[in-house]
Amino acid sequence: MVNNRMQNVDHLRNTAYNDATNLNARIRFWQHYGETRDEAFSSFYDEIIVPDNAQILDIGCGPAHYWQWGLQHDRVPSDWRMTLTDLSQGMIDEAKQSVSAKPDNFTFDIADVCDLQFADNSFDVVTANYMLYHARSQDLALSEIARVLKPGGHLYAKTNSDKHIIEFLDLQKKYIADKSQIKNIGLAHAAFTLENGGAMIEKHFSQVKTIRDSSICEATDPKIVFDFAMSMDAVLDEQKLEQAINDEIEREGYFKVTRNSGMFIAQK
Repeated sequence: MVNNRMQNVDHLRNTAYNDATNLNARIRFWQHYGETRDEAFSSFYDEIIVPDNAQILDIGCGPAHYWQWGLQHDRVPSDWRMTLTDLSQGMIDEAKQSVSAKPDNFTFDIADVCDLQFADNSFDVVTANYMLYHARSQDLALSEIARVLKPGGHLYAKTNSDKHIIEFLDLQKKYIADKSQIKNIGLAHAAFTLENGGAMIEKHFSQVKTIRDSSICEATDPKIVFDFAMSMDAVLDEQKLEQAINDEIEREGYFKVTRNSGMFIAQK
């Protein structure tokens, strides 16, 4: 079930991700009940293949937590040159703060993945984590990424399964504030999942590999669950939502959430 508003550039830039508030609510949930921060970021660096003196483009960098962690754990060599981009100036501002320990490695730009303002064959690596489902056209986005990658370069794109966080979709359906919100129910990642994304990538890249990771999360803090639900796009009835989450945790001992994510690795 796709919420098409989450592919609208103006909505993403001005509402959903005008800053990192909504994203941070989800990050807080996963840090408590999914992979630890160290596990998630370490596994990313273990997978990426980056040549010496690499030019790296990060599309949809958000607050740049991946690169912040890499700097803190000596996983970002001094010869990497990274261009961090996002639709939102608010995200770019937060990214600059996150990597301020090593500013010479980074440049920043506002960018739309469907209209990248970079020359052909500019980058050795492109990362696009949890964002290709926001593109107004996945085909155009992947075409642009392939265009700016050098021959033999790699795309690393994290995304979710269509089974991911289905419990939060159920909360949206049950507790919308009013009927006007029906059109905003849905999971943004449905537009580019582990199930449908591989075929999209294969049209533009010579090799594609899929890495999967899943678990069942048992969340015991109702506030963390509530904040995640409220970070999604549909406006919900806060009082009913809060009561439902509290009741489930009291009855079951936890609120169950399915985590099912992974990464595509593609070579041009």
